[in-house]
Amino acid sequence: MSELVAVKFETLTIRPSRAHLFGATAAQSDLEALVGMIQNQENRDILVCFDFSEAESISGSYIRATLGWCLLCGRMFAEGGKRVDFGDPWSIRPLPIYAVVTGGSKEVLFDIHDFLQHREICSLLIDASVSPPFENGEILGKLDLFLVDTLKRVASLGSVSAQDLKERSTEVITVGGWSNRLTALLSHRLVSRKRDGKSWKYSAIGKEFRIWA
Repeated sequence: MSELVAVKFETLTIRPSRAHLFGATAAQSDLEALVGMIQNQENRDILVCFDFSEAESISGSYIRATLGWCLLCGRMFAEGGKRVDFGDPWSIRPLPIYAVVTGGSKEVLFDIHDFLQHREICSLLIDASVSPPFENGEILGKLDLFLVDTLKRVASLGSVSAQDLKERSTEVITVGGWSNRLTALLSHRLVSRKRDGKSWKYSAIGKEFRIWA
């Protein structure tokens, strides 16, 4: 079994001090101070932690312009996409972001979960704003059950390649199949990866995972 590898991130926390989080304008104002910091560290993995401890309600437009924006920018980076609209400072662009959530009332978390689920993206709810790997992570939004299973395997094994997963599995899945799953988890920003010779080694950003309920 591989040793659990600590993923190194630059951690930035956004903690709105309001009970009601509504509107894209307010959301962008909350995020604006960090955008420059993120853009100045484009070669480092950045963890953006949204601390909603003081929030009692949240709108879809607020989620879209904060957590949603970070998740999509992170996905574009993972998938090697290129920014299209340079005229809009809030257009989706490739940034090495991992976005997680901490705190929040049951209502707030339900609204976030529902928003992400309808867009087939996901994020992690963690216990506190700490550096990965997190002790426990609850998956908000939508993640294919096969990917949930793969994520748990990666977390239990430590730093692994697609070949490692194939060798440790009794399932009839090719190296390419495992590679596709790992790449999908990278797009969801639930694992990080580093080059190891000719292959990629993947590490989960948490130790334990379950679906939020």
